[in-house]
Amino acid sequence: MILFDPIFDLVNIGSQVPCCDSCNQGFSKDEEYFACAIECILHGSANIEMLEREKIKNILSKKEVLRKRLHDSFSTVDGKIYFKFEQSRFENVITKLAKGHAKFENSEVKVDAPDSITITTMPVMTRRQLDNFINNHELHIAPEVGSRALSNLYLYDSNVRSHWQYVQDGVYQYCVLPTLVDVTVKIIIWNYLVAEVIWNN
Repeated sequence: MILFDPIFDLVNIGSQVPCCDSCNQGFSKDEEYFACAIECILHGSANIEMLEREKIKNILSKKEVLRKRLHDSFSTVDGKIYFKFEQSRFENVITKLAKGHAKFENSEVKVDAPDSITITTMPVMTRRQLDNFINNHELHIAPEVGSRALSNLYLYDSNVRSHWQYVQDGVYQYCVLPTLVDVTVKIIIWNYLVAEVIWNN
């Protein structure tokens, strides 16, 4: 089990929204770091031969500085392996994803930085915390008229899990929850990384 010290080329998330080229390119380095870091964390090593995804192996074989940076992020304390991730880069990627999901699902255009970003991992969550994260989805207001989220209310039953969009089972899922006080986007990557992004209304 790899723990955080206090996280996926990004999968095709299926919710593409317009973005200017300069903004999109500005995230490319962070996305590359994020994807490589996730792969290394899942396999407990930055050694290329220990990794699985060919695209990540190709990146790290060409970018020794990045590979060494990831390698040096691992530490072992009392027999437990920790990974010290670069928080700002992870938050940049998670925020970009959350903005896209909010726009795609509920026509919520979020320009400002979120009011809250929480990034953790499933192994460090209690069963109660994980169950609350996945299942506590009470909607206090109806989604934006004409949005995918409103349409989905009529397509799915009342099971709270229907709020989750499974882009690729076991790889990427997310949900967007509008309430009277905020808009919350929840993301799970590789059944490992857990993120919650909140914008207060």
